[in-house]
Amino acid sequence: MTRIVRINRPAAFLLSALLAVSGRADAAGSGQQAVADAAQNDRFAFVMFYRSNDSATKSMYGTLRSTLENREDTVIVPVRVGDSTEQTLIDRFDATRLPLPAVAVLAPNDAVCIVYPQRVSPQQLTAAIVSPAQAECLKALQDKNITILCALPNASAEVPVGVRQFQADKLFQSRTQVVTVQANDPNESKFLRQLRVPTDRSTPVVAFMAPPGVMIGVFGESVTHRELAEKLAAAGQCCEDENCKYHKTTGAKKN
Repeated sequence: MTRIVRINRPAAFLLSALLAVSGRADAAGSGQQAVADAAQNDRFAFVMFYRSNDSATKSMYGTLRSTLENREDTVIVPVRVGDSTEQTLIDRFDATRLPLPAVAVLAPNDAVCIVYPQRVSPQQLTAAIVSPAQAECLKALQDKNITILCALPNASAEVPVGVRQFQADKLFQSRTQVVTVQANDPNESKFLRQLRVPTDRSTPVVAFMAPPGVMIGVFGESVTHRELAEKLAAAGQCCEDENCKYHKTTGAKKN
């Protein structure tokens, strides 16, 4: 799946001179603050980790600038590995172990879209700017939640009963997130295509995923609570209790 997620299996800085050129990042603030500001303004943060102003860093920064400078939905955030004031971001991405330079892309909702080490192309950068539904699914999976995407045929359509019952099950309710999307939303067409969710149905379609990015299956609106639970157990994603009724039904055990 995408960085599905592994949904498919789902930044820049240099030195002070380059920071001054990057008008959309606050050179006086920390990288973490720049990321927070980007989220507040509904922008994607391209966090570029580097150690020195070498040729690889210059090349990556140049690609970031030329690709993103005319976009209003992105910001470039320079982070020098070794700067103790940036330890939060460095630790989050274990940047001391990354082949540098590297770019980590964060959606406005703080979902990690992808990390590109050493070099990056313009096409990869634009592909990292994911749709709202994909960002929501990525975040849910990264938070270790069972994720159910419901593609609805129209604004008046409801989430299938089986999905609502599954979410209400005490075994799953605290770790399940339901994401809804209009099947005909052009902004979501690429994501739905990646998940192999048909968009021409007159009834809802359900894409069922488990962390860290396991695609369990795509189902029609008649999918039942029990079917979802048994599919989850069969995929080894149900729970730790080997006496769970769903484990007994499927003979599955948690990996």
